[in-house]
Amino acid sequence: MPCSTNSEPVTGQSPPGQSALKNSLMRSADASPLAVLRLILGVTFWFWASGFLQDDRWRIFFVQPILLFKYDYFRWVQIWPGDGIWWHFQIVRVAAVCFALGLLTRISGVLLSASMAYVLLVERQLYNNHDYLLACSVLICALLPSQRRFSIDRILFHRSDWPTTMRHWHWWLVRFQLGLPYCFGGIAKLNADWLAGQPAGLFCSAHVDAPVVGPLLAMPHAATIMAWGGLMFDLFIVPALLWKRTRPFAIVAALGFHLTNAMVFHIGVFPWFMIATLFVFFPIDFIPRLITRLGGKKFGFESILPPNDAHPSLPASTLHKLAATAAVIYVVIQLLLPIRPWVMPGDAGWNERGHRFSWRMMLRHKDCLLWFKLVTEKDFLFAPATMVMTPSQVLRAPRDPELIRQAAVKIKQLATEIGQPDCQVHALALVSLNGRPAKPIVDPEVDLTGVTRGWWYDDWVPQDPGPLPQDPWQVPPDQWWQSVDLGTSFSALKAYRPSQAQVLYDQLRQQELAKQPTQP
Repeated sequence: MPCSTNSEPVTGQSPPGQSALKNSLMRSADASPLAVLRLILGVTFWFWASGFLQDDRWRIFFVQPILLFKYDYFRWVQIWPGDGIWWHFQIVRVAAVCFALGLLTRISGVLLSASMAYVLLVERQLYNNHDYLLACSVLICALLPSQRRFSIDRILFHRSDWPTTMRHWHWWLVRFQLGLPYCFGGIAKLNADWLAGQPAGLFCSAHVDAPVVGPLLAMPHAATIMAWGGLMFDLFIVPALLWKRTRPFAIVAALGFHLTNAMVFHIGVFPWFMIATLFVFFPIDFIPRLITRLGGKKFGFESILPPNDAHPSLPASTLHKLAATAAVIYVVIQLLLPIRPWVMPGDAGWNERGHRFSWRMMLRHKDCLLWFKLVTEKDFLFAPATMVMTPSQVLRAPRDPELIRQAAVKIKQLATEIGQPDCQVHALALVSLNGRPAKPIVDPEVDLTGVTRGWWYDDWVPQDPGPLPQDPWQVPPDQWWQSVDLGTSFSALKAYRPSQAQVLYDQLRQQELAKQPTQP
């Protein structure tokens, strides 16, 4: 969203307050903060891609599964053939280096955002808010004039005449994007489960062995402190960072928050990215002044901090107006997406509708147990989720009714391939949400291959997860079948524990494999 300095004046009258705000946003400032953000994003993407290349994680997540889960309008996004996904992450690393150095800045930045979007779309159950934030941030940085300072592009294209400034609204757009997870993360925590200390209590009890902070999580009232402290942090950290008087305390709080997340939750590069970008909420001239103090003039950056009147409010070109309009539309979309969980039927933490792309972080703790029942005209078979899911998919996919439905459709496809086209597939998907007693998240009496995903509501998904108990339900998953109502379709499983049924299934599978002719 670059702006041109060669343009005609803007005509028309505006109210005094509106005019002052407009003039403030249209003022120019040194573009070095965008260059620093560009560098941080490039380094972050390099580590993100390297994480998938490490220990063959790319193969575990994308090649080994027989089923990759999809979003409704993006089923056409398919995995690259062969080892293409390995090359995908290698290309990301190259693009990350290029973007960090300002080489083909716009192209490499858009490529990074598209590469992240591809990963989120090709395997739906891998979604997390951190990757979504990185995809949005790098796209914004690529479209803004981040190549105007400290970039190879200035040398490569002999563009020493490029302006070295950005508009104030460019930086406010960056602040808006990086502030969204905090603000909407806090708003999302204004629900009964979080305010009651759950799932914070479950998170604390599951991480009492964490280094340094583990003993703190084991202390009395740790869950309440975590719940209310997290709420207050998310709601007020952005204004506290923006205000000079509270900024030192906010920096200490942010460092403590993100370092704790890094030690407890093992969420990759995200905490370090958020720490590195705290400067976004500092005064817009913080980076130029810092570079000057660090001896920037010795390296030929004499103009890094021009006089205060050197960056006046410049007239806007037609291209700049279009860019500003696109930015406004983007902001509106980003504000509307997190509202979905508040207006859609049911609890988003339970039915997962509106949970993604809404900055709903740490709001639900789900323990899941998923089995399927394959029914033909002559027989039936109980099968665990591992029939079509890898162990990594089993950890996340059973939380979402739509992913369970997609798994059932895949099972029917496999049954059709072996001569059972009329196979029905039912699911016993037991889920314990935030310490509630486990209950089916999909109707076990419904053939999931005969239902479709509704735009607003699914009648095959029970909408009520049940009341939150005073004390968490702590029945081991291996005893769930004896503790809950399994319904008619799965009543026969009452005679077994899940571990026993798994042994029987494995034995049956081995018998079937032994019957198959040996390949020469």
